[in-house]
Amino acid sequence: MLVGLALIVTLLFVAAGAATSLLVANGAEEIAGSEPYCIQISDGASDYRPARVWFDLSIFRMRAKHDGPLYMQHHAILVVGEPANARLYHWSYLRRTFEPGVLNGQIEGRGPAITCLQVRDFVGKRLALIPVSPDSYYIRYSGGETYLIPTVWQAEWSGGSRPSLLLATTAPDFQPLNRRLMPAEFDSNSVFVTWDPEWMLSLMKDPPGGEIVEQSSEFGLMKTKTITHGKDGKEYVGNGYLAYDDGHGVNTTIIGCGTPSEAVPKSCQHRFINKGRHFYFRHRPEDVPNWQRMQQRILDLMASFEVHRRS
Repeated sequence: MLVGLALIVTLLFVAAGAATSLLVANGAEEIAGSEPYCIQISDGASDYRPARVWFDLSIFRMRAKHDGPLYMQHHAILVVGEPANARLYHWSYLRRTFEPGVLNGQIEGRGPAITCLQVRDFVGKRLALIPVSPDSYYIRYSGGETYLIPTVWQAEWSGGSRPSLLLATTAPDFQPLNRRLMPAEFDSNSVFVTWDPEWMLSLMKDPPGGEIVEQSSEFGLMKTKTITHGKDGKEYVGNGYLAYDDGHGVNTTIIGCGTPSEAVPKSCQHRFINKGRHFYFRHRPEDVPNWQRMQQRILDLMASFEVHRRS
């Protein structure tokens, strides 16, 4: 009896998933007509990613992230037309169809990231029955910047009102990690990119913490040395570094280094701005002399990912 009940539940599960998948696929094809299109989904845990298998279009997979009753994204987005002038639609379970428009779609640079590539007959050409791991991730931000990033970099991204990109790598050489990056390691073993240079520039308005004991120039940077007296009675030395236009496309560099420890050997927080992008990573104090080389390595890496399309 239990086996029979389990079989019935499984068949109902498969039927419900298949019904939703067909409904979504037919709705997308009806809207797109002869134009190229693609479908990207939310799985309730991460940002949008392209639908790759039929099950991705099911009610069990297309689930938007939400905070209580407030949804932070759509269950799925239909992208129709050429990349430069694509039209976006969102899936509605209530209406059982794709509706025109998306969250923040009318705000320049704050629409969702597009992670699928439009082709004619997307459902027939791109959806498989068995999942296959991709070798790269396509990410087109609403501001127009487009990247094709090999999966070895373990990229994580977000579009919308706070676009960002994370790459699993570490200073000073910034090579791909040979292991899976865990969330607790993100801060020390990644490069984090956001499109909020104004926030970084606001850091320059805050006075340095602690007592300023020295101001000088070192490694082509303006240096401020401070001492902070801890509640444990110890003195903690901090070094802050600042540079404006470096002559190589970097507008501003801010580096703050605390006293390294066994638990936190990468005690320097390094930020710089380039082309409206705010880069952040951590490194050891002994890497400060190579600040320009590290920044250029990151910029070269981003340039190698960038996809240039005709508008």
